[in-house]
Amino acid sequence: MKTTKSIIIFIFLISCCFGTAAQTADLPPGIASSFQPQKSDDANADAGKKAIYEGKWQEAFDAYSRVVKAGGAHVDEALYWQAYAQNKLGQRGEALNSIARLKRDYPRSQWIKDAGALEWEIRQARGETPNPNVESDCDLKLLAVNSLLNSDPDRAVPILEKLLGNSGNSGQCGGQILEKALFVLSQSDSQRARDLMMQIASGKLHPELQMKAIHDVGISGKSDDLVKIYASTGSIEAKRAVLHGIGIGGGCSQLLKLSSEESNVDLVKEAIHSMGIGGCKTELRELYNKTTNPEIKRDILHSTIVSGDTELQQKVALNDPDPKLRADAIKDLGISGGCSQLSGFSGNEKDPEVIKAAIHAMGVGGCKEQLRDLYSKTALPELKSDILHSTIVSGDTELQEKIALNDPDPNMRSQAIKDLGISGGSSATLMKIYQDNQSPEVRGAVVNALFIKGDAHSLIELARKETNPEMRKQIVSKLSVMGNREAIDYLMEILNK
Repeated sequence: MKTTKSIIIFIFLISCCFGTAAQTADLPPGIASSFQPQKSDDANADAGKKAIYEGKWQEAFDAYSRVVKAGGAHVDEALYWQAYAQNKLGQRGEALNSIARLKRDYPRSQWIKDAGALEWEIRQARGETPNPNVESDCDLKLLAVNSLLNSDPDRAVPILEKLLGNSGNSGQCGGQILEKALFVLSQSDSQRARDLMMQIASGKLHPELQMKAIHDVGISGKSDDLVKIYASTGSIEAKRAVLHGIGIGGGCSQLLKLSSEESNVDLVKEAIHSMGIGGCKTELRELYNKTTNPEIKRDILHSTIVSGDTELQQKVALNDPDPKLRADAIKDLGISGGCSQLSGFSGNEKDPEVIKAAIHAMGVGGCKEQLRDLYSKTALPELKSDILHSTIVSGDTELQEKIALNDPDPNMRSQAIKDLGISGGSSATLMKIYQDNQSPEVRGAVVNALFIKGDAHSLIELARKETNPEMRKQIVSKLSVMGNREAIDYLMEILNK
């Protein structure tokens, strides 16, 4: 199969193949010469890509099976390549099962069309005659189910009930019809529809659709129904899905009650996260005040980033007796952009670690004015150094330049120069600092900063004007490892003298 996406993926595969004789006969024509080295973050996926390129189908199947088993963001892609390897191994029935799972579990995946083409290829190889109208029929059926959303849901329930009861249709059109039917049912207030949804959401009917059903019930806002499922199921996975669904539906009181009664710490954390999703500020504050568990308090704090509760973050940052929790609250304030709440905080705090957390948070939050104000007020070199480092995160090259040019402390000036290089500050400012200072330490810091910036042109300009042999040698040594065309030309110029 030679789809556009297959070509792109195979281009990606070559990154794992260094000096290996690839099985190019299975690749699209002419593609081997156009590979660009890349590498993913998943060792199993990398191994699978390498094995497919080399035509080692069993190794490819094993690697992608591990990706599927581990779960994560790329299971749909792994299922496609698992099916691809199975087909190459002659395991066509198993390959079709992998494709069916991909279509069922990931109906909106970008790999669906490629999987459909692979399925066509496999069925032809099995002597079957694929129906070219299947894709069109699915589109029509999906349109028909969608139309029920605009009609009386009560009239639609018997039709959808029959569809869901017909197990022969469970894999039809990649399971998309049943998913549409579920959503229509979840929007109905009829008792018949509610009972049917409860059966599916409880796993008693179509267990493969349980998680989707729980999600749809959550969207519909029927949190009380989800609470019943939570009480009746022993599945941790289903309980997690229920908590998430209640959060989506804004069931704040139910989540608070469930978290208070739950003994499983992981589920309590899931409930807290779901309260963040649901914007349950009042409930999270109540839970924070009740619990004595620092780990649970920390999870509540993190959920305030989602719920946007900077008021609780500020309260904890100012008043909690635990310095670690105060530091966490300050970090969360920075992520939430609570610059005004952080503005006068560092001057009142006594714990040095909490103060550092506040400065870092101001950097994360982009609180440039607050950091400038704090720098101007403090006389502590260590605190000034922390503020300077935070400007790298906040991107405040203006403060870096000001310190680099005017601060009376040479150590602060040197650090500001380094930070200018990291932040990509003005080369003109760095050149001015070099020209205005004879100190080897300051000039060395400028050279390092320009090197970090990759500014070979400015370094060459300094080298041409520099009369100090040691300083010129330092500049040329930086140019020699930059691999820059202009730098190479200058080095050749030196050689030709």
